[in-house]
Amino acid sequence: RSLKNYAQTSITAKQLGEFLYRTARVKQLIRLEQGEYTHRPYPSGGGLYELELYPLINTCTGIKAGFYHYDPLAHQLCQLSEPSQDTEKLLQDAWYASGQQDRPHILIAIAARFSRLSWKYESIAYSLILKHVGVLFQTMYLVATAMNLAPCALGSGNADLFTKVAGINYYGESSVGEFILGSNPDNTG
Repeated sequence: RSLKNYAQTSITAKQLGEFLYRTARVKQLIRLEQGEYTHRPYPSGGGLYELELYPLINTCTGIKAGFYHYDPLAHQLCQLSEPSQDTEKLLQDAWYASGQQDRPHILIAIAARFSRLSWKYESIAYSLILKHVGVLFQTMYLVATAMNLAPCALGSGNADLFTKVAGINYYGESSVGEFILGSNPDNTG
């Protein structure tokens, strides 16, 4: 279930690392003549895994605030930018979308690299991307619940601002979902 209130203490780097490891890491890389395929903790059409995660850290013990890309093969965060007016606007939008309760500790923007999927699935690629976002959301909810964290999927986002902050081409990769994560105020373990 969605939890939008957070504990006084921030989520930790260890918790975020475990969350990303359990939801999105590359478990296996397969190189074939047609290209590279991977296995990850959630299913994806054709093993193509077009979704990329971009954590925007507002507050996290052990990781400085900023905008990052999650490298699922190396299982590491790569900082793309320091906090800015644009990253603050992304956090503000997420706060509004979540009902203006606590400010998100972490906003995870989910982006799709369209060409990874469209070469194979052509006319159904976009609908398949949105289904994959739903599958990833469910995996994130299950993992966050198991870890006693506070998760919430968002039904909005600003794709234009995301591509500006990420420094990427809007037509090659764009945000297709957002997920906020924080410390559970009812954490008993």
